[in-house]
Amino acid sequence: MKTTKHELVTRLARIEGQVTALKRSLESDADLDCGQTLIQVKAATNALKRFAEAFSQEYAHRCVSEKIDRKELESELNTIITSAFTLS
Repeated sequence: MKTTKHELVTRLARIEGQVTALKRSLESDADLDCGQTLIQVKAATNALKRFAEAFSQEYAHRCVSEKIDRKELESELNTIITSAFTLS
């Protein structure tokens, strides 16, 4: 399934909202619910992972379809593979 730029931006906006909410909860004077905060951290982490997967897939498809020169394509694919596997 092809992911549009709009869908990727929407995902990032949601992640940004999650991270902002986490920051606010840490900065507030209210008692911190550690369990709830960990759940929010996990949700933000998973959302960012799903964004990275969708972006990597879209980037790989675009590069493969746009690159005609074999050396350039090979270089781009190596970059994609290296980036995808060094995220952890």
